[in-house]
Amino acid sequence: MDKHVEEEPSPAVDETTSKEEQLVSPSDPDSVSLAEGEPMSKRKRKKLLKMQQWEVKKKEKRLKEKEKMKQRKLEAIKAGLPTRNGPSRKELKRNKIDYSKSDITIAVDLSFDEMMIDKDVAKCVKQLLRIYTMNRRSEKPIPLHFTGIRPGGAVEKHLKRNDGYQHWDVKFSGESFVDLFDRDKLVYLSSESDNVLTTLEKDHVYVIGGLVDHNQYKGHCHGLASEMGIRHARLPLSEHIVIKTRTILTINQVFEILMKVQLGKPWQETLLEVLPMRKGAKPKEDAIVGKTKTSDESEVAELKELKEATDEETNNNGNEATS
Repeated sequence: MDKHVEEEPSPAVDETTSKEEQLVSPSDPDSVSLAEGEPMSKRKRKKLLKMQQWEVKKKEKRLKEKEKMKQRKLEAIKAGLPTRNGPSRKELKRNKIDYSKSDITIAVDLSFDEMMIDKDVAKCVKQLLRIYTMNRRSEKPIPLHFTGIRPGGAVEKHLKRNDGYQHWDVKFSGESFVDLFDRDKLVYLSSESDNVLTTLEKDHVYVIGGLVDHNQYKGHCHGLASEMGIRHARLPLSEHIVIKTRTILTINQVFEILMKVQLGKPWQETLLEVLPMRKGAKPKEDAIVGKTKTSDESEVAELKELKEATDEETNNNGNEATS
């Protein structure tokens, strides 16, 4: 005779807690630091869970993208089409920067990670990746320095999420840019500066502030440059284009503008190419090959228009008299 043994009902398990316990593992340095300290609040636990879920999804997304690329390559081979657009990775690796032949140097000041929330630090590092990619593909790569990286700081933490970032053709440094370059050669770019950047001077170092703050710390980089006694300048946006929206540019947009101009492209053409279409930028009519009309030129133009209007009125009166 079979004996039926009643099993005791298992205690109710909180699904949220079980997911968190599964994802927050002791091997994770972030979870260890939280576990060893004070008990995590519900908000911290949710934030950590969300971040770890994002890491898992990112890896899955990359695998799917690789599979899609592989499938497209196979389809292209079958159809007899070229399998690559642009230079190969091997060609890009050989495209090393020759620092001795470069006209300018660009440094990104990354000493602001404590002024940014984690989300903005992630955006900042993403823009650095875009800069590195653009520079590798440029006809004339620019010597690139990422300076002021705090050891163990938020910027370094997000950089480490990009496998092999240490091998980028970039010079990383925890030192400030003022300690790495000659002060007389430094130019800090800031939209609040009264000095307009009209030409890129040879052997000069142009510093871009690596601060993603949604205009929260407006004028901070300008004030920093003034305190240090370093030259500062703004890009000639209002001199070449008309734009109705805010003229806040991302780090990679500023770099792209400098990159194109140092290759010989005019400012106006460069600005119209780089600025996104949603900003509605239009060429400024009085921009003349890198400069604006002077007051004398404007006065001459006004007199010319007045004379043409007077001549037209005289002609019309003469026609009325003969009719």
